[in-house]
Amino acid sequence: MIKAFLFLLCLCSYLQSFSQQILFSTKASTTPYVYLDQDTVEIKVLKYYITKLQLWKHQQLVYTDQRGAYLIDGLRDTTYYLANKKPFDSLSFTLGIDSAIQRKGALGKDLDPTNGMYWAWQSGYIHFKLETHSSNNKPLQLHIGGYAYPFNTLQRLGFKVSNTKKISIQLELLKLLQQINSQKVFKIMSPSAEAVLIASFIAQSFSISNE
Repeated sequence: MIKAFLFLLCLCSYLQSFSQQILFSTKASTTPYVYLDQDTVEIKVLKYYITKLQLWKHQQLVYTDQRGAYLIDGLRDTTYYLANKKPFDSLSFTLGIDSAIQRKGALGKDLDPTNGMYWAWQSGYIHFKLETHSSNNKPLQLHIGGYAYPFNTLQRLGFKVSNTKKISIQLELLKLLQQINSQKVFKIMSPSAEAVLIASFIAQSFSISNE
């Protein structure tokens, strides 16, 4: 048991010595609460998929992450390490699950249907799920998905990076809720034109900081 623990400790130290640390987090007023227009919004569920994470140098691709898909729980910070030794100055990723993965049907690990992020083979995976309670009795139930025309909600995001050792990717929840509130959209449970609109708001609510 002690040898196994020491091995894992050494492995983690080794990985961190040459890899990039990427932190996914949610910026909220007081997690899991957000204060919006005299309304206290309690976040009950906040999950989303990140895929095709890539690193670039002078607009040339230098690294593509092989994991495939990350299921991010927005109610807790999650750190990943990318085993990349090459210099880079920007990164990009897709918010959601693309058609190549979708057509394979339900898969395992982060893509396992037991994670509650899969509708059915026809509609595929839920890219982004947000459920809230509200003091003003305006709860949200937004299950944003769809990967085929005309309701493709996939979003491709890219950011410049100044410090490549530790990168923090944040979802600015207040900004997202303000945009959703402006549209008076409180429930989406299937691919739709409204889902496409909300997906664009979600993409606009991500930011990056270099520590």
